[in-house]
Amino acid sequence: MRLSPLDIQSQQFRVRIKGFDPREVEIFLEQVANEFEELVRENGKLKEKLARLTNQFEELKQREQTLKETMMTAQKVTEDMKANARKEAEMILSEAELKAEKMIEDSHRKVASISDQIIELKRLRVQFETQIQSAAESHLKILKISTEAIDEELARTDNIKYLVSKDKE
Repeated sequence: MRLSPLDIQSQQFRVRIKGFDPREVEIFLEQVANEFEELVRENGKLKEKLARLTNQFEELKQREQTLKETMMTAQKVTEDMKANARKEAEMILSEAELKAEKMIEDSHRKVASISDQIIELKRLRVQFETQIQSAAESHLKILKISTEAIDEELARTDNIKYLVSKDKE
């Protein structure tokens, strides 16, 4: 079950004798809800950034395909030009190949860069999820220790009441 900031803020607890201070619990829940809301917003921003990077990646793939098609067209034109003027055609072909290779290298570098960014975003996401899980587990341990301490204190209080009532008899 996923919690929302509203779920945290609206959480109600039963009141017990010598239980938690309701105001402190409310303040704490409000702080947790605010932090959780900020994390949800940050996660949304990261998802938007990932979507933008994915779109850029797709655009680069399309550009690469266009470049390949352009190269094929340039080669055909070059072959036609060879028939008309061999020397001029060889010069044009050399220049076109150098430019095309440079464009492809640039595209590959951009694709590699975007891939690295996606990997980093995934790593950050895993790190973020691990930190959230660790924080939640830590809070649960603290709550458990706190509950055990309260139960022990209640047991001592009951024992003292019992001993006092025995002394009065």
